[in-house]
Amino acid sequence: MRKSSIYPPRFRGPVELKIGCVGYSYPEWVGAFYPRHASQEEFLEMYGKVFDLLEIDSSFYRIPTPEMTREWKRLVPEGFSFTAKFPKLVTHEREFRQAKEPLDRFLRAMGELRPKAKVLLVQLAPSYTMIRGEDELFDFLKGLPKDFRYAVEFRHGSWFNDTVYEELRKLKVAMAWSEVMYTEPPPMVTTDFVYLRFIGDRSLKKLGWVQIDRTPEMKKWLGHLRAVEDTVDRAYVFFNNHFAGYGPACVDTFRGLAGLPSVDFKAIHAPGAGQKRIVDF
Repeated sequence: MRKSSIYPPRFRGPVELKIGCVGYSYPEWVGAFYPRHASQEEFLEMYGKVFDLLEIDSSFYRIPTPEMTREWKRLVPEGFSFTAKFPKLVTHEREFRQAKEPLDRFLRAMGELRPKAKVLLVQLAPSYTMIRGEDELFDFLKGLPKDFRYAVEFRHGSWFNDTVYEELRKLKVAMAWSEVMYTEPPPMVTTDFVYLRFIGDRSLKKLGWVQIDRTPEMKKWLGHLRAVEDTVDRAYVFFNNHFAGYGPACVDTFRGLAGLPSVDFKAIHAPGAGQKRIVDF
């Protein structure tokens, strides 16, 4: 069988395509991605030698301080891009109501990442329906500062309708595309960028190597990207460890499917900036 019949056509459009992982501080990556001698304090700087995109997942669980985010920015090179999840205290626990104090703390910390901070992600709970939260969500989005771009990941099917798409377009907010167990969003474009997340589920208990062939799912979403590449300027693509077992390898596979060069995993051994330590988070 010829290679051309296995892989989809290469991603050739003018869109800027960045591909990275959800999170970076995983002990399971030591020996597989990070050198065996690596300490957690070295992880981010090493990650930034190999990849140019990272979704900060930890901000969902605990709001970082401005000191932490300033340190993160120092540890990665020019051209590196961060995105981050809004804290669950805002999105899940308070459901956007009476959330000014934690929201301000989060935005202040994210401000220290500029200009490397590109998109802030609102991830909604699977139980958060349109009937339950339409007014609160859109009022929240309308009140956000213009210093960042935003994306929303809906995990309940009630949100997938023209009313929501039109409101997101007015606000220039992306509806996140995601491969996740709860639902499958349609590949709808609501602004000038795509935010694509390969999440999977929590069935994999041990991580650090690929355990499931997810090539069909990657091809599916790559096809959706190709269909809109003339209508968006950039696409951010993320892989969670739970998608197939090992995020870095999934990035490499997706790059190959998209016709991009393989990940240079040896770059992790290149000399760094000499940073003594990273603020633990």
